[in-house]
Amino acid sequence: MLLSIGILFGFLLILILLISKWNIHPFIALLLIALALGMSLGMGGEETANVLLKGFSETLRWIAVIIILGAFIGEVLQETGGAFRISDRIVGSVGGKRLPWAMGFTGYLISIPVFVDVAYILMQPVTESLAVKSKKPVLYLGLSLAAGLTVAHTLIPPTPGPMAVAALLELEIGRMLLANLVVAVFAMTGGVLFVIYFVKERWLAYDKKLAARMAQEEDKPHFEKGGSLYLDILPILTPILLIGMGAFTEFDSNHFGEALMNFISLPLVAVLIGAFIATLQLPSHQKRGTANRLVEQAILKSALVIMITGAGGSLGYVIRETGIQDQIVSFFSAYPFLGIMLPFLVAAILTLSTGSITVSLVGTASMLGPMVDSLPVSPEMTAALIGCGSFCVFHANSSFFWLLNRLHEVPPKVLYQTYTLQSLVMGLSGLVGALLLLLLGF
Repeated sequence: MLLSIGILFGFLLILILLISKWNIHPFIALLLIALALGMSLGMGGEETANVLLKGFSETLRWIAVIIILGAFIGEVLQETGGAFRISDRIVGSVGGKRLPWAMGFTGYLISIPVFVDVAYILMQPVTESLAVKSKKPVLYLGLSLAAGLTVAHTLIPPTPGPMAVAALLELEIGRMLLANLVVAVFAMTGGVLFVIYFVKERWLAYDKKLAARMAQEEDKPHFEKGGSLYLDILPILTPILLIGMGAFTEFDSNHFGEALMNFISLPLVAVLIGAFIATLQLPSHQKRGTANRLVEQAILKSALVIMITGAGGSLGYVIRETGIQDQIVSFFSAYPFLGIMLPFLVAAILTLSTGSITVSLVGTASMLGPMVDSLPVSPEMTAALIGCGSFCVFHANSSFFWLLNRLHEVPPKVLYQTYTLQSLVMGLSGLVGALLLLLLGF
């Protein structure tokens, strides 16, 4: 057992060195490590290759088309000036100093019904335009948004992970939500403060390219500075509302109207509707030609994002198929004296190993479910501690890590110094909130 766990962490360390020190392309490094890890843990060459391909396809099955459609919406917002109008309003409403908090709170709200990756892709044009408008690094705002997105995805029902934890620990949702809301405030505060103090001067080469591109867009004759802000927001807001409707409402598929609602609330269909709404905002003259050009631009810009995201998903899938997470859980179950910290530590090691918040939440809750009544904390606090641990830490086996890498051309080394450290700070900040609730007798 200890040998398998050691092999896993050894390969994860090699992955980090391949990408950040030896400058091996992430796509190749991720695939090589996935193959080597699977074979080292006894899966065999052919089975490892099949699992890798399955993980690649499963990862891209739902997100590849969404990435392209989201990129198309972004291209339209750049083409029409919509991203500038939205950023102008936000800067004018909250001011430059409060932008990180505004982005964090925005992420918190929209990620409750929407997956983190989808929400970030939809918000990308606004994030980048805000960065140029406020003269801040794109990471400064992007990681603020990511803090809110991740907190909601990890701690707040009805996102799948927290709902699974509630079911596995047999919790009453209302009491669990109360504890998780407090922990979420601490975690997001830690994440945003980390950005404010440690990412404020993290300028990238991409920031210069972004500023130059935005300046060129503003000078184009078709750039409409007097468009409607509400129509600009509609392509972003519509998918979020439709997906949220599907998350909060159950429809009877036997009735045509409700079956239709089920259909349009699917993330793929919802974002496609947003893309169609965006198309309507293009100038009437040469609408088809402009739309085709923007679709091609979106596909070209998305291709590398999609491939590397798929490779990251492959590695995570291989890790899960080896069953190593079960060995980690079994190892920790032999040490119940860890008591209060057991839920946090198990969840943290599963996130570090698999790169998946959902796997961390579900795996830890599955292990602790049978022993939850014997732990020195309440079931609700067990769930909160699991959520805190699930932030620690995100690195090269996380698909969102590579989404940030490709969307903003962030070097992996910089992501380790910012996004990875931010996730650790968020986990520890949430832990402070959880321990405070324990002191108050929750």
